[in-house]
Amino acid sequence: MTEFEAAGARVYVLSYDEADAQADYKAAHNANFTMLSDPNSDVIRSFGILNTTIPEDDHPWYGIPYPGVYITDAEGVITAKFFENNFTVRPGPEQLLAAIRGEEVLLKERSGAGAEVAVEIELEGDSLPVGISREIVARFSVPEGKHLYNEPVPEGLVAAGIELDEQSDGVIAYTPVTPQTRSMTLSGDGHTLEVYEGDVVLRLPVAQNGRAMEKDDDGRWVSISGRVQWQACDSEACGLPGEQSFSFRVPAEFTVMADMGPGEGRVPSMNGATHFQKMTARRQTEV
Repeated sequence: MTEFEAAGARVYVLSYDEADAQADYKAAHNANFTMLSDPNSDVIRSFGILNTTIPEDDHPWYGIPYPGVYITDAEGVITAKFFENNFTVRPGPEQLLAAIRGEEVLLKERSGAGAEVAVEIELEGDSLPVGISREIVARFSVPEGKHLYNEPVPEGLVAAGIELDEQSDGVIAYTPVTPQTRSMTLSGDGHTLEVYEGDVVLRLPVAQNGRAMEKDDDGRWVSISGRVQWQACDSEACGLPGEQSFSFRVPAEFTVMADMGPGEGRVPSMNGATHFQKMTARRQTEV
């Protein structure tokens, strides 16, 4: 049983590939989820996810969707979605499982109003392959009666957030994933701000483009460092801004690719070159 099945999830894949290419993929990876073929991009267009960065000429990839994932509940209502402009990057399974579970977390029990904010920081996933995004997760345990701010904030206040250091070259940060907020109007200047209360989980998706890799006798690695910052306030006053640094060094594996050329991690049994030729011929026929 996979982690997705254990979470009560069913996985469906829709792609521009023909059915025989999908069959080879399933055989090569012993995949047991349902794959749906949309070679004319009819469903892709109806969902509004046709990848418009591909030129509409005889390019063999014209018709592919933007890479993305929809998460639905048992009634089929979309509860979360993950989409990328960069077709070489995909969300990691940790992000998808967090969305399926509704970002359920177990944090330290919140203390009284005089207590400080406690923060736990981790990188979800045990590696950062090229083409797969993981998430830096900051879990805040906010004392009862206090709140944290979301962006934007006026000068003098600090919003809760996750930032990468400049030396994390080659590591790309994407749009943060944040929980719901409530609006609060400050009594002094009338600013209306968005605030977090209770247990707060912030997630920063990150990926690497290959420049971040280090290599030693133990393999390839990528280092990620940065800081989490926040400022806790109550209805009357704000405390001093808080900051906690983090640093991760994790294996930098290669993603699995079809056999359309030389390179690490390729799977010959996927017959990628053959299917790419068929895709090219199909586009030339269409135009």
